[in-house]
Formats: sequence, C-alpha cells, structure tokens
Amino acid sequence: MRCAARRFARLLPFAVAAALPGCAYWQTRAADLDDSFLYRWHDGALGGALEAKLGPLDAALGAWIADAGWGKDTFWQTPGETLTRQGMGVPFTTLGPLLWRAPLGQLLATSSLGNHPVDPQSFQDVRAYLGVSDVFDLDGRYPFVLSPQRRIADLFGVEVGVVPVFVGARVGFNVVEFADFLLGFAFVDLMGDDGEKRPPTLPYIPD
Repeated sequence: MRCAARRFARLLPFAVAAALPGCAYWQTRAADLDDSFLYRWHDGALGGALEAKLGPLDAALGAWIADAGWGKDTFWQTPGETLTRQGMGVPFTTLGPLLWRAPLGQLLATSSLGNHPVDPQSFQDVRAYLGVSDVFDLDGRYPFVLSPQRRIADLFGVEVGVVPVFVGARVGFNVVEFADFLLGFAFVDLMGDDGEKRPPTLPYIPD
C-alpha cells in the first residue's frame, strides 16, 4: 500500500501537467461556442421596434431606448452590462438629418444602434445603409475593434430583435463562428482567436 502511495505521489505532477492543457482546450472550445451566439435583454426599454439581420442584409423598423441591458453587444465578448441602449430604424434613421442635425449619410440608413444619448460619450452607429450591413464601419462610429476575420464573419450572422413597448431582446447566431467551434475539435483555428481573452461589454469605448 505504501509502495502504491509513493507511486501515486510520483505520478501526480505528471497527471496534473497532462490535465492542464486539456482544461485550456475545453475552455477554448467553450469560448468559441459562446462566440457563435449573441444575446441581449433590456427590461427597462421604451419604444417599439423590429430588427433583423440576415447575413449582409440588415434593417430595422421603429425606435427604442433603454436605461440598461444585459448580454453581449457583439458575438465576440463576455456577457455583462451592455453598451447598446438604443436603436433606430426606418423612418427615424432617415428623418435624423432633417429633424435633429444627424449626419446626411443617415438619409440612406436602415438600421442603427447606440448607447444612451445622455452618456457623455454617446454615439449612434449606423449598422446598415439601404438594407446592406455596414460591416466595414463606413461612418467610423462603431465602438468595438474587430479583426478582419470577425468583420467578414459578421456577414454570416443572423440576428433578430424586438422591442414591444417596455422590454427588448435581441438574439443572434453566427455560422462562421460555429464552424470555428466545430473545426476546433480537429485543432483548426479558423478565426485565429484560440487562447485570446474576450473583452467585456463595459467599458469598451476607445479614447
């Protein structure tokens, strides 16, 4: 028995060393799986809106604002308190330049998201022009830094949002990220983000 205990004590460090890479492997798989989904909930919303994104097509109808939200602003974050607290679609996006001095480019906008307008660093980012997703951030207002792979992957995301007066929700699924998750089991890192720490939702506004 004593001999077996000594043998076990000698082998324990090797067993732990072997298990550690396994833990990192499964943590990476879990992170890739979470990257495949977007989810956001606002229980203090006000307004009415329908939002939809199907690959490169993106549009919204109506407008809403909320004091807070929980979930993810993008696919590539850890969940928490969200930066996104308002959204606008047709006709409010197109009326912006006429009614409250919004940039003229918004005349062609069909979807936009932003934070609370009373925030000192408030922003309103156009998400789509004429129904086509602005994945390359033509207006320079997107507050998150995405790699080229993630910008391209965004073209393959499907998202649906609804705000029925007092609450709001948005969910999404990204085909490319799910492929990255599956290929990861064969040690293929399609997105080049294995081992990369995902940023939090707040604070995440560039200087």
